[in-house]
Amino acid sequence: MRIAVRIANGIILLAGIALSATVAAQDKTVNDGVFTAAQVTSGQVVYDSQCKTCHNMRFYRDTLKSWNNQPLLYLWESIMGTMPADNPGSLMFEEYTDVIAYILSENGFPVGESKLDPDNGMDAISIIAP
Repeated sequence: MRIAVRIANGIILLAGIALSATVAAQDKTVNDGVFTAAQVTSGQVVYDSQCKTCHNMRFYRDTLKSWNNQPLLYLWESIMGTMPADNPGSLMFEEYTDVIAYILSENGFPVGESKLDPDNGMDAISIIAP
């Protein structure tokens, strides 16, 4: 019986450690300056040529609200897999990333020093509604 209690306590302890590591890993939000000014500039060029004819910024404001508290990487993957509508996945990864930076900037989120990168921590950045 004592062994079972110790095992249960150990499992609870490990679960608590895992949960706290997950929470610590997602302590950044889009309010923390997670993209650069250069990405915004590049993203605007891509947005104007690939996105603007179908999506205005109001669309993205509503989209960000629907992705509230989700990792930014999930939104990036969704856009990459579905846009442009006539040729999904046809842009370079960097172009998708820069468009996200532009969308965030246009929705009032601040520029920072760190470059937004889907391979480096974008899964730990939470979207918050504008």
